[in-house]
Amino acid sequence: MTIDLQSLIEQRPHLKDPFEFYARWQRFQREADGILPKNRANLGSSESRAYPPDIAGAVLRSFASIFDLSAEMLAPLAQALEAGDIDFMRLPLGELPAVSLPPAAGEMATTLFLLSRPWFLRLREVGALDGREWEGGRCPLCSAQPALATIVDGPRRHLYCSWCGTTGPYRFIGCPNCENKAAAQLGTIEAEGEAGFRVATCDTCRTYVKVVEGGLMKEMPADLADLASLPLDIVAQEKGYTRTAPNPIGLKKIA
Repeated sequence: MTIDLQSLIEQRPHLKDPFEFYARWQRFQREADGILPKNRANLGSSESRAYPPDIAGAVLRSFASIFDLSAEMLAPLAQALEAGDIDFMRLPLGELPAVSLPPAAGEMATTLFLLSRPWFLRLREVGALDGREWEGGRCPLCSAQPALATIVDGPRRHLYCSWCGTTGPYRFIGCPNCENKAAAQLGTIEAEGEAGFRVATCDTCRTYVKVVEGGLMKEMPADLADLASLPLDIVAQEKGYTRTAPNPIGLKKIA
């Protein structure tokens, strides 16, 4: 049985707001996907590392409408995209462009994550690197750090990228964020009421990655699994651990 967004809202009413925000992003994803060229073989190449100037305006108008932002708020982004001054491939590395937005537009990192993700998802279709080893704990397509992990038959561990959605194997023991292998520095956090989810922590780099049981990942998309387990982010962060990759609504730090 596949669990959809509405079912999760009914099961977890305390997460209604983030789920509904994600539903907005899903609408933007559908609109942006319809604007992006269907056949763009050079997507992600040095010549095309963001929305092409000829469609950037249409994508931004969709984004502004869905997230209740004015065109004026996003004007600096529009100018930078049209001038070719934004490189989406630098974003998963934590490198933001030299663009300023008004406070009402939200944090730059979150805004750019939400805005760029349809581009990254199209890049995944073109790049087709699912199943490739995550060397150094980095996504083989966009170099992001993992958002989630799941244990599959073997047992083997697969990592999931929240930027482009690429999945692939990583060694079973060790922290994918710093590659620490010392068992004494690796831990697990579980929480009551969060069956099927746990947190893998590392005391060397003080980061964590949420782990989703393989059965659950067959019942719901990774994005929904990440949001459904949001309470575990709070537990881990209250214990001093840091999330390195944004969740599906662009957040690393969960209040």
